[in-house]
Amino acid sequence: MASSCVTCISAILDDLQLLEDLCPKTPDWENELCGLRRAKIFLGTFRPFLLSVRNWGDDDDANLGAWVARMKDYTSKLRQAIHEFYLTSVEDGYLTTFEEYITDDLGEEEYSLKLEFKDLDSSSRLSSKSPVKKNDLMDIMDSLLESLRYVCLIGFFEDLELWADLEEKLAFLKNFICFVTLHGIGDGQLGPLLTHTKSIAVNAARNYLLRGFRVFPLGENPVRDLLPKIIPVEPEVHRTCFQALIASKISRQPYEKKDEHIFKVFIDSLLIYLWEILKTGACVMMSLKDRLKMIYDGLRSLRMILKENPPDFDEKMRDLTGLLLCDAGLVMFSLSLNEIKDGSVKEMDLESFHDFLKRIKLIKAIVAEKYPETSPSSKFPRTNELGFIDFLLKYIGDLTNPDPHSVALSNYPIHAIHEELACLRSFLGRIVELRNEDQELQALWDRVVEVAYKAEFLIDSLLVGDILDSSSTSFDSVEEEIKIIKAAALNISDKKPLDLNVKEATKRPNNMPSQGSMPIINDMTVGLEDEAASIINRLTRGSSQLQIVPIVGMPGLGKTTLATKVYNNPLVTSHFYTCAWCTVSQVYHRKNLLLEILTCIHSKLPEKFSEMCEEDLAAEVRRGLLRTRYLIVLDDIWDAEAWKGLEASFPDNQNGSRVIVTSRKSDVATSRDKLDEGPHFLRPLTPDESWDLLNMKLFPGNDLPPPELCELQTKIVEMCQGLPLTIVIVAGILACEDQRGWKELVDGLSSRIVSSTEQCSAAIELSYKNLPENLKPCFLYFGAFPEDHEHTAEKLIWLWGAEGFTQKTQFKSAEDVANDFLMDLIQRSLVIVSKQRSIGGVKACRVHDLLHEFCVTKGKEENFLQLVRGYDEICNFRVPRNLRRLCINSKPEHFCKSRLFAPTIHSLIHSDGGKRHRYLGFEISPIFGIFKLVRVLELSNINLGTTFPRELELLVQLRYLAILGNMKSIPSSIANLLNLETFIVENDQNVLLLPATIWNLKKLRHLQIKNFMLPIHNLDTAAHLCDLNSISGVYFDSWETMRKVFIKIPNIHKLKCILADNEHNWFSADKILVLDFLSGLESLNLMFNPYGHLPNPCQFEFQFPLAIRKLALSNFRFPWSKISAIENLPNLEVLKLLRDAFDGVIWNMKKEGFPKVRFLEIFALNIVKWTADEDVDCFPSLQKLVLTSCSSLKEIPSCLGSSTLEIIEVSHCRFSASFIVPLQEEQMDSGNADLKILIS
Repeated sequence: MASSCVTCISAILDDLQLLEDLCPKTPDWENELCGLRRAKIFLGTFRPFLLSVRNWGDDDDANLGAWVARMKDYTSKLRQAIHEFYLTSVEDGYLTTFEEYITDDLGEEEYSLKLEFKDLDSSSRLSSKSPVKKNDLMDIMDSLLESLRYVCLIGFFEDLELWADLEEKLAFLKNFICFVTLHGIGDGQLGPLLTHTKSIAVNAARNYLLRGFRVFPLGENPVRDLLPKIIPVEPEVHRTCFQALIASKISRQPYEKKDEHIFKVFIDSLLIYLWEILKTGACVMMSLKDRLKMIYDGLRSLRMILKENPPDFDEKMRDLTGLLLCDAGLVMFSLSLNEIKDGSVKEMDLESFHDFLKRIKLIKAIVAEKYPETSPSSKFPRTNELGFIDFLLKYIGDLTNPDPHSVALSNYPIHAIHEELACLRSFLGRIVELRNEDQELQALWDRVVEVAYKAEFLIDSLLVGDILDSSSTSFDSVEEEIKIIKAAALNISDKKPLDLNVKEATKRPNNMPSQGSMPIINDMTVGLEDEAASIINRLTRGSSQLQIVPIVGMPGLGKTTLATKVYNNPLVTSHFYTCAWCTVSQVYHRKNLLLEILTCIHSKLPEKFSEMCEEDLAAEVRRGLLRTRYLIVLDDIWDAEAWKGLEASFPDNQNGSRVIVTSRKSDVATSRDKLDEGPHFLRPLTPDESWDLLNMKLFPGNDLPPPELCELQTKIVEMCQGLPLTIVIVAGILACEDQRGWKELVDGLSSRIVSSTEQCSAAIELSYKNLPENLKPCFLYFGAFPEDHEHTAEKLIWLWGAEGFTQKTQFKSAEDVANDFLMDLIQRSLVIVSKQRSIGGVKACRVHDLLHEFCVTKGKEENFLQLVRGYDEICNFRVPRNLRRLCINSKPEHFCKSRLFAPTIHSLIHSDGGKRHRYLGFEISPIFGIFKLVRVLELSNINLGTTFPRELELLVQLRYLAILGNMKSIPSSIANLLNLETFIVENDQNVLLLPATIWNLKKLRHLQIKNFMLPIHNLDTAAHLCDLNSISGVYFDSWETMRKVFIKIPNIHKLKCILADNEHNWFSADKILVLDFLSGLESLNLMFNPYGHLPNPCQFEFQFPLAIRKLALSNFRFPWSKISAIENLPNLEVLKLLRDAFDGVIWNMKKEGFPKVRFLEIFALNIVKWTADEDVDCFPSLQKLVLTSCSSLKEIPSCLGSSTLEIIEVSHCRFSASFIVPLQEEQMDSGNADLKILIS
């Protein structure tokens, strides 16, 4: 009876899958899909259990037999209900819900079945002595695994990780049995293993069924107790596994082509089991862990080979693979997982281990010979090779100075290698240009670079206490190789004349902008005026219904530029009450897009939104847009699915709301009823417009171009084919070259008769080729992040420094040099400024899609970096042997599940489209024991949980560390990271406590943590952090604490502090908090009592450093009389008076002050009248004034920045008209007719 019931359930599941496939994937049908999926899960929980009891007789369990009979009757009725639903809903197109076809009788019957099953006694099933048949067992396992994979895929259970773990461990048992039976091993030989597996499977099936009924108490799950029992540990079962593997190994029966699938799935299971050992084996000896890593690496390589399905994978290769898998299995079964967890592990099976290594080496050699195109690259990075050697020489030089590393290196020829490499570096500097036309010189160049990378690898491996490579490379061999290369170089020098005066490619070009150059956001738009007017007309006029306005055009044509121009137009901003911008891109997550829109709707996004599911977020977006006239921009949509996922969130309020969509395709917005007109197809620029744009980029402010450019006008215009991006890139190339070489550059590009997109790609390639060598890695680094990623300039500069792209000079810090590099890339039109700082400079930047794709492709080609996107790419990624940087764009759970093995990488960067998983913690500590060489670890999108991973102390090479977590403290072992320069923690706890050992990190330059405390115990004896340049988020509870800390950071430049709300702790004897001893401090942000409102204004005051350029204050409630401490600061350029910084309805300026302030922001103050005495020239240098949420403000001085004021932004100020009109008239009378005033 159970068998017929299983057959009926299987048929129903097929019907449900058909219905799910036929249902439209639209928001209207979302609830319907959920109902069908719930039904699939409910029935899927029954099938594995019924399979496990299908061979029972009537005497086995009468109660169970009766329950199965009722189940069969129920499934028959359910199938009839599904058939009726199909006829009505799908064939007739009538939208209904599946639950409507579940009658009351069926619903009650389902509930009754659940209750009866909970009371069933299944003990007889577990104690059955009937022999287990492999085929019957595989049916149970297949059904159970299929159901588990489905619930894991759609995330149906709350305790999803447990069920995913169960699925992996059950798959291991199944795949092991399938593998060892390939050679004819029968059921009788596997008796104990089959019995063990049947017992586990039946228990799992029963628990799975009970979980489907949701009968487990909250926080309890019997599966948690079942998991440790799955991998065989009982002596008899363990012995059976060993004997099966040995029998397979000695069998002479050949493997067949169809067996390759079993190989693949068994390798996957072995990798998961190995990862579990590596993850839990904190007590395993280092030599044993190294061997396990070698096996893991070998198995992963073999999996990649098999997944590519080589056409000539013959019998010999299959037999080698089968033997190798037997060896791997024997090694792992010689280790008990429980013994590893207890720290009592014994040695592994060394004979099988060495057999494994020999066979994997042979397989790799055969594959490399037969299929060289499928073999992973073993070349070293080719980007800025001289820059790398310079970095290495400095790195080795620092190591040979007295420090903790010196003892570890004293027995190795490090000093000799340093001297010889320095000599070869000098030689390379002489052949920079000559090598391009001389194969012998190029070959020697490549040998020097290769041996330099080998030397670095050996030194790094020694310092981390790990030998990561089984090759014969050693310090002696490297030293000998360097000597041979040096002799060859001397021989070449004797027989060939080398130009000693050749200029090295790494030197900074003469026309490179200085640090003081201030880029502006590119608003040079040519030929878009008529296009913008047309779009604005469609937005502000026409139907009151919700309308879509698609802007369509090829890449680089200016779709985003046009949308931005329209979005920021005053006619548009004043017409719509709510505006939101959302960048979609080719790879996107619907949840991230909804959060991006909500961020625009709400001035401050509530934290609860981050933890909502997609449907709840979609409802929140819809709720936020109801009853308001809104404009939404969906930029860079690639397919209609993205639009369908968002469409339901945009209500039609019948008030003229609009949605702008930019895309390369015209059919992405498929709601024809919301298209009053067709798409707006963006045209290319005309020849005259192209010429104007080129001139504006090359010679801003000049009316006439030079004769050299006029002669090339026709060629350039024809070459660019009206594509703005190509024009901008060509302008960037020409701007950085001598005008005498312009003709040669243009001739080279214009000789290619290709499409406009190909021409743009050619221009990008030429621009990259002409970059100075030291700028190339900085540019390619943009490929480490997702498309359309907005980079914080500050963080990008820190990353470049940690990577070794920038080095400090005699007169500039590494950050200043990096800023120069960024400015140069901007000048060359390779990088776009997306956000400016208050007084100019770059706050955020990005690159165009085509430039990003170039960086990804070129980075991979030069083995500089690899960007891996999505779960499928991660799982199928073959790690190049000498990969330097691994960049992963995926969901955190996919990153964790991938179990990547790339021990040679120096940088690991994870991103998830800007989304941060703040509350769901992930266990990724095993990677810290694998990626020991990393210098850059960017994990600020993956929550590491409530405890700082102690395994991080192994990463002694770290220079940049960014993590996310809910931890309350940092362990003292952070002191092991002696090379750490940048430490970023995204933390949601109230206050994060740092250990006293933080003062040992002498190289620390940037400390950015949300709300943390620095230790002050025994601070008098602690070291000074003289290199510390910036601190953000530090919390102080008293002036005494603050003073002691500041003494220890004498060279701080940028400081953001939170002062505790206990006011009496801030009173010094004279009530003045003296900060002027911080002579280098330029940027200061002070926040008092951020979590409450002061009952009384603060009575103390500050004595600020005279060098300060940027100052932000909030929550002090100072009386306006204390503004005198600020108004005479001679170098102050940016002043932000934020929420309750000052208290009082009248601010009267009685004397001139703020001589250099160019930017002033006033936010959420209770001020009503802001006046100035007659003849007082207040803020004489003011260029920008921002007034926000000053709801009572009615008057401001009309003489503000009388001759310098450029823009005023006013938002959420009720009485703005009362003070803006007089100010505008005063400015007009003073001749300032260009003043911009933006009110919202």
